[in-house]
Amino acid sequence: MTLFFAQTAWLVPLYPLVAALASLAWSPGFIWKTGPRPCGYLNLTMVSVAFAHSLLALLAANAHPEALPLQFGWTWLHTAGLSIGFDGSITQPALVATLLVTGVHVLAQIFAIGYLEMDWGWPRFFGSLSFFEAGLCALLLTDSLFFSYVILELLTLGTYLIVGTWYNQSLVVKGARDAFLTKRIGDLILLAGLVAILPVTGTWNFGSLAAWAAAQVPGSLPLSQQLILLALVAGPMGKCAQIPLHLWLDEAMEGPLPSTVLRNSVVVAGGAWVLLRLQPMLALSPLVTTVLVVVGGTTALVGALIALAQIDIKRALSFLASSWMGLLFLAVGLGDPGVAGHLLLVYPLPMALVLMAVGTVIVSNVTQDLTQLGGLWSRRPLVGLAFLTGAGGLMALPPFGGFAAIRELLELCTSSAQPALLGGFVLLTNVLIAAGLVRVFGLIWGGRPSAFTARSAEVLWLMVLPTLVLMGVVLHLPILLARFGVFAATPLLGWGPQAVPLLLSTLLGGGVSAVFYLRPHPLAQLPSGLGGLQHWLAHDMNTESFYQRSVVALVVGLARLSSWTDRQVVDGFTGATGEAAIQSARRLSFTTSGRTQTYALTLLIGVVLMAAWLLTIVPSSLLR
Repeated sequence: MTLFFAQTAWLVPLYPLVAALASLAWSPGFIWKTGPRPCGYLNLTMVSVAFAHSLLALLAANAHPEALPLQFGWTWLHTAGLSIGFDGSITQPALVATLLVTGVHVLAQIFAIGYLEMDWGWPRFFGSLSFFEAGLCALLLTDSLFFSYVILELLTLGTYLIVGTWYNQSLVVKGARDAFLTKRIGDLILLAGLVAILPVTGTWNFGSLAAWAAAQVPGSLPLSQQLILLALVAGPMGKCAQIPLHLWLDEAMEGPLPSTVLRNSVVVAGGAWVLLRLQPMLALSPLVTTVLVVVGGTTALVGALIALAQIDIKRALSFLASSWMGLLFLAVGLGDPGVAGHLLLVYPLPMALVLMAVGTVIVSNVTQDLTQLGGLWSRRPLVGLAFLTGAGGLMALPPFGGFAAIRELLELCTSSAQPALLGGFVLLTNVLIAAGLVRVFGLIWGGRPSAFTARSAEVLWLMVLPTLVLMGVVLHLPILLARFGVFAATPLLGWGPQAVPLLLSTLLGGGVSAVFYLRPHPLAQLPSGLGGLQHWLAHDMNTESFYQRSVVALVVGLARLSSWTDRQVVDGFTGATGEAAIQSARRLSFTTSGRTQTYALTLLIGVVLMAAWLLTIVPSSLLR
């Protein structure tokens, strides 16, 4: 395989970007006679070209491993001794991640053609999806922390546009606004760290930052530099929906489901990619690694627990996405980027498959309320198998890819300073993730048909086909990763001592949940005495109301104080000064009589007063 495709991999983000820009011709109705469909087909074609180029580039890179990494770049700004350039690095992990991103986008856009068959907002939606893909691919290939921040900002804008697709609904407007503002908090803190790290390291390139980190002694950084590194973590925390910046992913569920497929699978992984690139520096600070472990472990456990109480399908899966990303943060905090990278690569495809499977249910049953579904196994067994396949990839269940990744994380935890605590966190999180996924399956495909599912119609083949194709890829994901040389194939025997308790935790969580939800059990609904607990978890432990009473109330109070100061102090002072000047001018106007004698007398009095004043301030020595 020629190396040309790998050398030109920097073209991959440009294909979807061209499609996104071309979509603008349909948005205002310039091309109105064709209708919106050609815009969707154009975006799908360009995304497919990007996928083909990514595949050929990865094959070429595997054929010539000695040629990697390939560097490229150009200067963006050079002034006053400051040079900022877009530097890129083409590596095998970046090409594998690019292949995953473009592949999921191809399947998601095919799925979207069927899902939005009767929708007229294709240009805006498909253009935004392509814009998202261009940003993600550029994020994977860039070697600059500065441009990573710029791209993350563009992805935040893309989130706002996609979540607000159906902008005539009030909840959609609120969800788009809240998602945008919540992610902006992490972005602003990241910007502060970005500006502060340049004088310390003298560079923004990830390769040079890693070299700087290698020259430092771990644990020797001053507190100021550790706080800068902590600020750099805030951006990935927001993008990966980690506590306390996790509410945006729940709010973003108001967008169409094809965008949810991409957001919960590859978009949240974009922030994790930046975190992995920063890992050599973060490992220098015990403060930062401790924060990563605490935030990741807390989000993993709490996110999976909250998912068990959700009745909205998309929200239940969104909290599971936060939980899985929490496991990745835990791996980075423990100082093993290899385990974190494994968790990152085995996550997107199973999550996308789970969401596509439930998407075929939502579009044909007019509801995404889990309590209104059920009994679909006899009517929709294929997508039920697809959901189970995706669920198997998200829990520690062999031979799926998630088993090897979570097992490596458990081994990492057992070799840490707190093996019992961290290992217990991973096992308990796996129990809750398995229980949450089996609960969703049982409430949709188990039990008896409800009024919404009794006559559940089949969906278009455009939604079933990409779902089944993705199911086949997820089944073969460990083999594919081993084929491309990313991770060695994990044998079915000889797992190690951590594999048995991990498998038992999966069977425990999935088995208990199956007993409660495959055939609805009375205990599936908590007793009245514990109903408040379920309500508390269903409302995200009242996190949003807590933010409303604390952070939002503080901001509103400061805004009102600023408004009062502006009106009463600033405007009051300037207004009173102007009014005094006007009144003085009016009174002075009465002294104008038109008589020359009066003017002369006034001038004489002024001269006398000026002379008297000068005589009082001039030193007596000067008068001699």
